Amino acid sequence: MKTKSKELDVDFIGGQDQPLTKEEQWAISAFIKQLKEKQNKNSKRNSLKTDKEPA
Repeated sequence: MKTKSKELDVDFIGGQDQPLTKEEQWAISAFIKQLKEKQNKNSKRNSLKTDKEPA
């Protein structure tokens, strides 16, 4: 059998030698919060659709 290997394209934010700056930490935190809010909004919409039963 052949083993399939995929090359990963990985981006690093900052270097490993230096910690993230306050601005970078804030930007990442804000982005993650937006994603969570978007996911919560979508899950609420889906649950409202599934809760309704036809008459």
